[in-house]
Amino acid sequence: MNDPRVWAVVEALERMEETEELEEGLWHIPRETGMLFNIILRHSRAQNILEIGTSSGYSTLFLADAARANGGKVTTCEYSPFKLQLAKQQFEAAGLSDYITVVEGDALTTVEPLDGPFDFVFIDAIKEEYMFYLSMVWPKLRPGGLVVADNMLSHDGVFGIDAYRGILTLMDDASTVTVPIGSGDEFTCKME
Repeated sequence: MNDPRVWAVVEALERMEETEELEEGLWHIPRETGMLFNIILRHSRAQNILEIGTSSGYSTLFLADAARANGGKVTTCEYSPFKLQLAKQQFEAAGLSDYITVVEGDALTTVEPLDGPFDFVFIDAIKEEYMFYLSMVWPKLRPGGLVVADNMLSHDGVFGIDAYRGILTLMDDASTVTVPIGSGDEFTCKME
């Protein structure tokens, strides 16, 4: 990432989340995780990227910067009106709005109608619903595509995280590994 506008927004969001009293809590991935995603997306030339759980738009910025470089787009889903408004402001300030489609509403109903195939899916939403998100996106993931689920270590023992892991063990077309970066991310590749 070498666009100063994007970095300025990333840094402003980091400061905001550390210092301001906000209407709702904003949780974001660590900067290092965002950079890892950006590098993987650029390297794989991913163009059709899906994010389930926008929050402030912090992680979306890393995804959309790579999508712009690859001639692609990010579709991001969020149900909170407060977070959606904040995220849209960040996308505009970073100059990335043209590379982001915002889907408003509950991901359990808004993800199913989305068109694939997806190259990369990032799941960082309601933990108890991870397995449902996976079941909706897996048929739409291209062979060789990645699904990355956040909070696999920080929320270890939470029913939704354990159920998600259990489902992955039953999938014969998936290769998966937990990467201990940030809160722990499960990287799952759809095998060809």
